[in-house]
Amino acid sequence: MSSLPIPLRILSCLCLVPALWGITIYLFGGVMPFGTSQNAIARFGLYMASQLFWLVPVFMFFVSINEYRRGYNLRAYLFALIGVGVGIISFLQMII
Repeated sequence: MSSLPIPLRILSCLCLVPALWGITIYLFGGVMPFGTSQNAIARFGLYMASQLFWLVPVFMFFVSINEYRRGYNLRAYLFALIGVGVGIISFLQMII
């Protein structure tokens, strides 16, 4: 992490903050941002879709660090911004 530039470190950490705050709420709090269904298969699909709200920012954190390590600086910032955007959306879904 010490070899990363400071703006990328900040963006990468911002990817993780909403995900780590919301992981317990999404896993155990019964938050269903996409609603629920009577069908068990549809309900499972909606549950898995709601889990993506914390999985995607964590995944984007690791992807952005890996892209910077490989030398793709612009792509690393783009993935970090996508992770921050999904993290913000997931945080807003939790509080609304």
